[in-house]
Amino acid sequence: MKLTDLKSNEQVLAKDLEQPSFRAEWERTSVARALAVQVLAFRTKNDLSQRELAGMLGISQPHVSRIEAGIHNPDIETLSRLADVMRTEIQVTIPPQRREPTLRTHQLRHRRPVSGQAERHPVAQQKTTAG
Repeated sequence: MKLTDLKSNEQVLAKDLEQPSFRAEWERTSVARALAVQVLAFRTKNDLSQRELAGMLGISQPHVSRIEAGIHNPDIETLSRLADVMRTEIQVTIPPQRREPTLRTHQLRHRRPVSGQAERHPVAQQKTTAG
C-alpha cells in the first residue's frame, strides 16, 4: 500500500459519521473531547503529572486519565474543580438535538502573584512550593 492510498483523519471521520450509532456517540462526547484537549494542554504547560493534577483537583489519577481520554462527559462538580484549578472560565452550550454541544474556555487574566517563583501558572506553583 502506498502512502498516497491512505485516507486522512478527516476522510475516515466523515465516513464513520455516516453511521448513526457512531454519530450519536461522537455528538454525545463532543464536550468531553474538547475538555480533554484543554486539560492535557494545561497539564503539559505546567509540567504536571496526572497524579499531581489529581491531587490539586481532589480526585484520583484514574479520574484525570478518564477526563484526558475524552470519552466520558464530566459532571458539574468536576467542571467546577477544573475551572478553579486551571483558573479558566468554562462555558458549556447544550443545543437542541442534532447540533453538537460546545465547550468554551476563557483564561482568567488576573493571576495570583507568588514572589520568587518562575513565571508559571499559579496553581502549578503550588507543586514547587509544596516540596
